Amino acid sequence: MQFSVMFGMLMTMLNKKTVSRKYLAEKYEISERTVSRYLDTMCAGGIPIYSIHGPNGGFAISDEYKVDKSYFTPEEIQTIISALGATGSINNDKVSLQIIDKFKGLSTAQKKSSQFVIKNDTFIIDSGSWTNPEQLRNKMDIINKGIFSGITLQIVYIDRYDMKTTRDFDPYAIALKDGTWYTYGWCHSRKDFRLFKMARIKSLKLTANTFERKESNVYEALKGNFDEIDMVDVEFEFTSLIYEDIVEWLGSDSIIERGMQYVAKASLYYGNALISKLLSFGSSIRILSPLSLRNDLLDECQRILRSAVRNGDVKVNQLKIE
Repeated sequence: MQFSVMFGMLMTMLNKKTVSRKYLAEKYEISERTVSRYLDTMCAGGIPIYSIHGPNGGFAISDEYKVDKSYFTPEEIQTIISALGATGSINNDKVSLQIIDKFKGLSTAQKKSSQFVIKNDTFIIDSGSWTNPEQLRNKMDIINKGIFSGITLQIVYIDRYDMKTTRDFDPYAIALKDGTWYTYGWCHSRKDFRLFKMARIKSLKLTANTFERKESNVYEALKGNFDEIDMVDVEFEFTSLIYEDIVEWLGSDSIIERGMQYVAKASLYYGNALISKLLSFGSSIRILSPLSLRNDLLDECQRILRSAVRNGDVKVNQLKIE
């Protein structure tokens, strides 16, 4: 604890140049007397700390003092800061934010003595949600409490078949894969380890029960497809109207020109999400293979039409097929 706080104070002073005793005490939740004692210990260890008098005074480290920068390059430090910032800002991870502060101190030290200048905002990770980031943050906060305190959660989960279940769940980890947040742990209902999509957790709360962690391997779980949906080789033709959308979805390497049209080929997960995605492109797309996917798409279109007729949104004699 003492070493960790002193190291944090060192990085803070390298980053901010001049800091007051009160600022350090509040930041690291220690007394001002303890701050003075730690500063004395650091001075005895060879760190050139000096005091600055006046209204804006405090303590500073001599510009000649250099932190060993052989461990990380400036680019590596900036990448670490960005990665930690992505998770720290979403789940209010105090530890991540403290580490960021320390690495910022290292980057400042490198700026002073290196020919490299770390440019800000060159590598950005936004791991939040476009729709409701506060809701995701609240879920993460509860899950983190369960993880670090060993408390069982009760979650209301909606699966891919739109079935709602209430489960007791021992949270072990939070994972971000393919832009989607998951939580991993022991499901009491299934008597096995499971990955749950954060977006499908309708509600969750801490229970009065605690748990002991079982031996597990979250990395093995992350290798597969979480919803156990088969992959299928898909080939479809589309017009230039949706070219940019297809490039954004599958990448330009998956697209070839064929006459006046474009053709995309990709291995995709076969399920309701794929059907919905393809329907979103309307008449600008035509499925070439597999035939089963084309038939499923047509079946869904028929269900949409039947629903519209049944609800009176459209009459049968108004339907025109050209």
